[in-house]
Order: sequence, then C-alpha cells, then structure tokens
Amino acid sequence: MKAQVKTGFGKTWVFMVGVLEWKDANSFASFEKKDRLDNKILKFFRENGTPENQILYISDKQATTKAVREAFVPFLKQAKKDDILLFYYCGHGYKNDKKQVCFANYQGADWSAEEIVKTVNENFAGNTAFFTADCCNSGGLSLEAQKYKSKNFVALNSVVPKDVSTGNWTFSNALLYGLQGQSFVDTDNDGAITLNELANYIDQEMAIVEGQKSANYIPTSMKNWVVASNVTKKKNSRIGERVLVNYEEQDWLGFITSVNKEGLFKVRFYSYTNDETDWVEASRLKPFVCKKDFAVGASVKVYYKDDDKWYPAKILKKFSCLHYIHYEGFGNEWDEWVSQENIK
Repeated sequence: MKAQVKTGFGKTWVFMVGVLEWKDANSFASFEKKDRLDNKILKFFRENGTPENQILYISDKQATTKAVREAFVPFLKQAKKDDILLFYYCGHGYKNDKKQVCFANYQGADWSAEEIVKTVNENFAGNTAFFTADCCNSGGLSLEAQKYKSKNFVALNSVVPKDVSTGNWTFSNALLYGLQGQSFVDTDNDGAITLNELANYIDQEMAIVEGQKSANYIPTSMKNWVVASNVTKKKNSRIGERVLVNYEEQDWLGFITSVNKEGLFKVRFYSYTNDETDWVEASRLKPFVCKKDFAVGASVKVYYKDDDKWYPAKILKKFSCLHYIHYEGFGNEWDEWVSQENIK
C-alpha cells in the first residue's frame, strides 16, 4: 500500500466481508445492493496489482460466521513476513451481551472485533495490517488494534465504538477516494496521500455529511505512511471544497472535484453512493458552514432520540460540526458526540 500504481499492491492481502442481507431479518434490516461500495473496493485492488490468490471476498448468504472463521485463518497463514493485510467489513455492527463490539454475519455466532484483530496477530506473518469497517460500533476495531504495540496495526472505522452509523456509503467512499489517490484527499497538495491525511478526510466527511464521529488508530510511526503517491496536484484551490448548490429552492450538499476551462465547477453530491455529479456555475455555489457552533464549556440542551427528550448538557470539546457533550446529572459513560441537529 505504499504507492498508487498498477503494481503497487502486489504484497497486499485483502480479506473482505460484505453483508447486506441477513437470515434474521427482524434483527438486522437489509441494505440496498445496487452500486455497493465493497464491490468497487474489491475491483480497485484487482486492477492495481493484487494477485487473485491474495484476495478473499465473502458476501451475503455465503458470509456465515462458520464460513468466515473457516476461511480467515488459512487465508492469513499464506502471507509472508513483509506482506500487508487489508481487512474490510461492511454491514451491521452491534454490541453483544458481554458488551463486545461484533460484526453481524449472515447467520451464526458473534464475530467480535477482539477476535478479528487477535486472529490476525496470531496468524498473519506480516507486521502491518489495516482494519477498516463501515458499520455501527465499528470503532471497536480501533480499540483492539492499539493493544498490539509491537505491530503496525492501523484502524480506520466509520464511527466511534458506542455509536450507531449511517446507512450510506460515505465512509467506504472516502476510503476508496484515498486508495485511488484522489487529489481532494491530498490536503497539503504535495502529490502524496498519507494515512494521517486519509484519516482526517474520513473524519471530516463523517462529521459533516453524516453527523457522526469516525474512529481511527494510527501508530505514530505510521502517520506519514503513504497510501497513494503520484497524486495529481490540484489545479484549482477550490477542488475538494464542500459547497451547497440550489435546485428548485433547496440546497444540496456536495464537493468540487474539478474545474473546466469555461469556469464551470464539477460538483459530486452526497447521496447513498455519492455518484451524482453536475457542472455548476460559480454563482450557484455557496460555501458550506456548520449551522451551529457552541463554545467549550457552554451549557446546552441535547436531544436524546431513544426517549424523545431534550436534556441539559455541557460542551466538553468540538470537532468540525460535532460537539462532545456531558449530560448533567449522569455519569461520564453517557458522554457522546452529537450532531448539530441534536443540540440547542
């Protein structure tokens, strides 16, 4: 994963589990399969030098806990000392009765974040592994990865361990943009995307677009690890800027991906798959700004959706459009990140 070139992923092993339907439909609602992002990530590695025998993708009805466990260890044991692992999961995440973060396979027993990272530590010969997940509670992988200080274990996850996540592909899109070497992820415009830049980009995307705080763990020695090199430098400083475009008196959020010779801006809009684009005149673009901003220490009220009530709280810290709050009269275990819509 050191360079975004056709042969740059020859030492990468890719283990992917994508579950968008479940046997227990009452507990886990299905997701739309059209334009699923796990397929696009899979295609990226196949087209960029990862040998087919170093890719294992298990999806939907085939992804039972039994099948995933039986495939995981033999796959890991094939790797060599200098090889790199990318682990990816998309679907539903949850906490079991033991409060462990688990990933919901099509059917079967709990498959926990603790088990996943431990299995890699015990069976993968390489020292470097990336644990990515797009689901509720996915940040459990970040907590587990940091337990192994002697390894280069990195975790990039859609949400902090105790929160639910979006049903959109915003995280997976951001991850793929980084792997592809998209210029708008290269925030310092130096021709390379580092792990730190990618993590920060994902963090901003999830905060602004979904109102959620992503989770990541990157060892200090890995922060400048290059995810993609030879990145095309931005020809216009506005590339990557998040903007609002008005259509029939309604503002739609997107971001600028390119500018043409006529001065039109190509905007990619946020949606389920983030695939919709349009060329827009500069006069129709409005800069995105967070609607609400409260100072650290401010007293506020926060909407708690489980019981449909507003509770008094205090701002502890901020990130982008999110505020981390403490509910007055409750223990610290209730502290959480809240979106701007749920605070006043």
